Amino acid sequence: MPHGEFLAELDRLYTDAGRPSLRRVSQEIRRQNDMPDTVSHETVGAILRGDALVRWSKVECVVRQLAVMSVHRPDPDDEVRRIHALWTALSNTHDLPPEPPRPPDPVPPPPVPTSTPAVSPLPGGTAPAGFAPQRNAGFTGRREQLELMAAKLRAEPRLPLVLFGLGGVGKTQLAAEYLHRHAGEYGLVWWITAEDPTQATAALATLGERQGWPVSVDRAQTVRGVLSRLESGDVRWLVVFDNAGPPDDIRPLLPEVGGDLVVTTRDAAWLEVGAAVEVDVFTREESVELLCARGHLIGSDEADQLADRLGDLPLALEQVAAMQSAARIPIEEFLRQLDDDRGLQVLKSVPSGTYPTTVVTAFEVAANRVRSESPAAAQLLEMASCLGAEPISLALLYAGSRQLPPPLGRMLDQPVALTEAIHRLLRYGLVKQINDGQAVQVHRLVQAIVRDTLPETRRAQAYANARQLLATANPARPWDPLTWDMYERIGPHLRPARMIEATDSDTRQVLLDHATYLYAIGDYEGSRRLSEAALDDWSPDGDSDDVQVYECQRRVVAALYALGRYREAYRRAEEAWSRIKNLAAYGPDHSTALGFADLLAVSHRVFGEYEDALRRDRETVEGWRRTRGDDDTATLTARNNLAASLRAAGDFRGAHDIDTQLADLRQHRRGPDHQDTLLSVSNLARDLYGLGEYKAALNLQQSTWAAYRALLGDWHPLVLAAWRTIVLGLRKTGELETAAAQSGTLYVACQLRLGTDHEVTLAAMMTHANTLCANGDPYRAYHLSAEAVDRYRRTYGVRNPLTLAAATNQAIILRAVGERSRARHVGEAAHRSLREVLGREHPYTIAAAIGLANDLVLAGELDSARLQLTATLEDARRVRGENHPDSLICAVNLGQLLKDPGAQQSLLDGSIDALQRALGAGHPVVKTAIAGRPGECDIEPPPV
Repeated sequence: MPHGEFLAELDRLYTDAGRPSLRRVSQEIRRQNDMPDTVSHETVGAILRGDALVRWSKVECVVRQLAVMSVHRPDPDDEVRRIHALWTALSNTHDLPPEPPRPPDPVPPPPVPTSTPAVSPLPGGTAPAGFAPQRNAGFTGRREQLELMAAKLRAEPRLPLVLFGLGGVGKTQLAAEYLHRHAGEYGLVWWITAEDPTQATAALATLGERQGWPVSVDRAQTVRGVLSRLESGDVRWLVVFDNAGPPDDIRPLLPEVGGDLVVTTRDAAWLEVGAAVEVDVFTREESVELLCARGHLIGSDEADQLADRLGDLPLALEQVAAMQSAARIPIEEFLRQLDDDRGLQVLKSVPSGTYPTTVVTAFEVAANRVRSESPAAAQLLEMASCLGAEPISLALLYAGSRQLPPPLGRMLDQPVALTEAIHRLLRYGLVKQINDGQAVQVHRLVQAIVRDTLPETRRAQAYANARQLLATANPARPWDPLTWDMYERIGPHLRPARMIEATDSDTRQVLLDHATYLYAIGDYEGSRRLSEAALDDWSPDGDSDDVQVYECQRRVVAALYALGRYREAYRRAEEAWSRIKNLAAYGPDHSTALGFADLLAVSHRVFGEYEDALRRDRETVEGWRRTRGDDDTATLTARNNLAASLRAAGDFRGAHDIDTQLADLRQHRRGPDHQDTLLSVSNLARDLYGLGEYKAALNLQQSTWAAYRALLGDWHPLVLAAWRTIVLGLRKTGELETAAAQSGTLYVACQLRLGTDHEVTLAAMMTHANTLCANGDPYRAYHLSAEAVDRYRRTYGVRNPLTLAAATNQAIILRAVGERSRARHVGEAAHRSLREVLGREHPYTIAAAIGLANDLVLAGELDSARLQLTATLEDARRVRGENHPDSLICAVNLGQLLKDPGAQQSLLDGSIDALQRALGAGHPVVKTAIAGRPGECDIEPPPV
């Protein structure tokens, strides 16, 4: 297939070049004067991984440079012509990635575009992330800053443009105006609210979705893909990160090349990162111009006096002009009010001297007028000042209104009354209405002034209202995609509302649910950060025995597992479980303790401690049975996990018995197309594969394939794992060409959707290598298997069974390419370690022993090979059964070495006949046996 061939040839060239660092390849390309383009190291990586169909000029640079660096010194022009033909075929078929397998009548996956559809740069309204703010029709001044921005963005080297200044000086307005003036120069613009890294991550992921770029289950992987696309140079872009905090918070989210990057911030640390444009208060001329244009009958002299009192702060000028115009207060009276209220303190949250006291006074005057006109509108403003500075959707206000005290609660429950209150706040310039009127927004400076000028009791009530709003709006079903829109609306307001500081269980549950939601959508790092922050506040000394503290720890551990931080997750789960099981209020059968026990079983499977995982899962199942009964959902889930541990331990018959019962029970209770039912069917197919019933495994997984994809989508990890089962079934039933095509497609899809080191991706990588080798292409399999073993080793450790299984497969491929010495070195070491880690009777060890015997035969050590196969055949028949294909292959291999002609013929004839019955007369393994060549037994571990 075009994509597989293209990647394979690039990988071959990259390997022959010594697999240099991506940065070195990029630097060498830049040094050449005759290259057709420049290529960033990120784009080099994207080309070699197949993340995107990058334009040919960049691919040509990479091909030429790798040819120059290759040990075989191929002609660069020949390499360019050859790979250009593959690139052309790929671009003509849009084959990135090709379709998944099609049994029976599946829905094709969403295509990955080879061109970049432009996002409309000038939507009708403002969105919380992604779209630029609506253009300010009354934008005033800033001519010099706009010209300086354009100059710095054109300068070399290209650096982020940093708009730096105090809050309220107009950095956001300046960035938005620049965007609107220059939007026509870009193919793509995107606006990101960057105060919270979690929200900034979500905005970048949304960009990828809007563009139709590959979206991963892991949000971090999605963002990496978005950044690679931006850096590919396919389209010129402008991305604005508004109100960024410390640079380290969002540095991983910044594209390095390919367009223009603007950052607005109050953090001076950014001055060391980019090209700075300092945004100060207005000049007096600009202040007077704004006040005269926006206020009611304000003359130049009065405007000058008012600007002086407000310190020429743009936000204060706009708000005061709006308020004075709405209230029609004569300017002389307005100035007198400001002078009379000088006793107010400067904001506690703002350094002394940052803003004139009269700025605080101006907003306080506006807030007081609202209070006198509408107590409900005033309470809305005060509550909104205790939420985030991000937009507050009307849907959130409606959903959270039920438990709020009057008059605020009654007003929010009546759309007409809420609309009137918002219009009142709009007249005084205290809020903005955005998203076509579906959300309101309060500037953070206005929020600070409203909060800090409230009496203590009223401020406490405003925070209580904000927390109650979010708690009432919480859908309490974070795993349900139908609730995710509301969770997205709630998220930006959790920390500003001081939810973490709350001590009541309802409020804490909101945070636990939101951490679960972030995990469900693939934002594992966001889930970890939120859970860790809550944990630090709820239990600063780490000795709290509150159940919600333990539940928060569970979410931290789950996120750590998803992030690949296995050892840290293991340690924290073990510490929590060891403590909670011995507490009188909990004990080992408490639901939270059982939840930690389940996580520990996962840890044991990850680290290859299969017997420990089995023991832990059996204890967990019994614990749930004692406390909830046999038919409770938690008990069934624990039994599902026990089956996973049985599969890992090689007891496929035991797993099959459990999964058969679960599949029948779940189908009866929830229907054939429920996710739990489909999972049990997939597990049952894996059990059948492990038992050597390849055709039955293939047919079973194919029977639910369409329903699985329809329910979860083409790229869910469970769907991709099920797809791998289909690929394995195709290969083991002899459909090698179809299996090879599908395994390559699966591997690319896993890379794009899950990342390079995800468990499913690594399994798909090794499966593709095994399939290539079985299909007569061992040289392509060779490079892939070497990388797979290396990735397994770095991810799971040297002695992990997954690593050792991959090494056993690599030895098979090395024998296929004639590397006998290396094959024996790798295979012998893997077999020895598997015996030590899993024991001689584990199926992985048996497969490795058969491979080692083949190495002995190739070395002429026939007596040793006979002894090895004789012992292994006894183990295989006892563990796997006499008619398992691996047992029969072992028997055939031994029969080929027996000295007694009668015994030899008897063993060969019986074993080959059994193989024919198990696999079919025309199966490649059967043909190999008939031809008198030894067979191989590769290892395809089930998901952990």
